[in-house]
Amino acid sequence: MKRGFTLVELLAVVLIVAILTGVGVPQYRKAVDKARVTEAEAMLRTLYDASERLAGEFGYRSYVELVNQKGEAGYSVERFDRFDASRLPAGCTLGSGGISVTGVLNCSRFLYRILVRGSNERSYVAAKLLTGTYKDTYVMLDRDTLELYCQPKTAGDTDFCDMLGLDVVNAGFDF
Repeated sequence: MKRGFTLVELLAVVLIVAILTGVGVPQYRKAVDKARVTEAEAMLRTLYDASERLAGEFGYRSYVELVNQKGEAGYSVERFDRFDASRLPAGCTLGSGGISVTGVLNCSRFLYRILVRGSNERSYVAAKLLTGTYKDTYVMLDRDTLELYCQPKTAGDTDFCDMLGLDVVNAGFDF
């Protein structure tokens, strides 16, 4: 007598694998998205620290004060000690990244920029997601509170922000 699996046993195994895949793939994608945002958060904090050091070198208490006094020209990301041409993070370049503004750090997954507003308005260090389902969503570090916020691509598309546990803010950024 030959031994083997019956059709019912094979169908049961296929069904179990399909259910596990249906549950596992979305969880995997969430984990990947969270890891990418953690990468962005580290770079946002690095940019914040480098900008504050630059302001200190010129005798200002903060980068916002420096930019409000002297203007952003000449004091953007290209000027930060952490981002000279020889010490750029892997996969990153300085420059516009195909957009019309300067002072941008263009990396494979995110486009980073410091967005300084007037002294009475909030200023942020922002990362724009370049790929994936949530492309064009911003993750922002508030320069005053050092808290992370999220600006979704559209007002109704807040599930990414909710998944990350970030408050939604519409700072009106587009870069």
